[in-house]
Amino acid sequence: MNEQMIPLKISSMEAEIQEMVHQRTLQQYTAGPVISRARLFFLLIPEFGGMHWSDEIRTSAKTVAIIYAALHAHDLIEEHGTATKEQQLTVLAGDFYSGIYYQLLANLDNIDLIRELASAVVTVSEQRASFHTAANGSLADFDRSIHSIESSLIEAFYRFYGYERYSDLSRLVLVYERYAKELQLMQAGGTTPILRKLDHHFPEPAAKEAWLTGKLEALEREISEAARACALPYAADHYLHQLIPHKISIKLSN
Repeated sequence: MNEQMIPLKISSMEAEIQEMVHQRTLQQYTAGPVISRARLFFLLIPEFGGMHWSDEIRTSAKTVAIIYAALHAHDLIEEHGTATKEQQLTVLAGDFYSGIYYQLLANLDNIDLIRELASAVVTVSEQRASFHTAANGSLADFDRSIHSIESSLIEAFYRFYGYERYSDLSRLVLVYERYAKELQLMQAGGTTPILRKLDHHFPEPAAKEAWLTGKLEALEREISEAARACALPYAADHYLHQLIPHKISIKLSN
């Protein structure tokens, strides 16, 4: 597979998912489903690596992407409340996406897969809820929660179809992407449940920024090691490097 085929395949799956969840009113008043291209890359990476791939597996991969879109929609409401029409419709959008993935799972008629993904959804939902509670665990607990939220569903997909060789790499890259976004939001003056949770550990913004920067630098090293262990084809390895924004601004506050 050449380098041009990977982004084309990712865009193709993204378009298929957008079509599956399209609803005119929701499209008019909400931003639509958020589908991370990094997640799509890791859902498709077994195909890029030449492993067994079928229509059923592709449908399962799209289902996982839609689950993440549903969770993201609900995240937006937890962050901003439900005061406006657009925000209320975002709640409905999340529910709508959930209905789509339930239907897809039912059509697959694979009870074992449904159980695997349902268990992962419960895990992710529990960890997401932890960012909205008053209880404060350790930084290690916090980091484990981020890892679980970002990768549990894809890891469940890998386990079911025998793609575990990609688990470590996908988890590290997706966690990197999350921390990079949180750092960018912080530097822009924004806040999120994750950043507010970190406030309990780092009352001073500079300390919080330094911690996030350190996490990104450590993750870059781990990603390099995990990528070598996966022995990715050249095209996939080249695209992976585009997912790691080395040029991201990680300057510490003065």
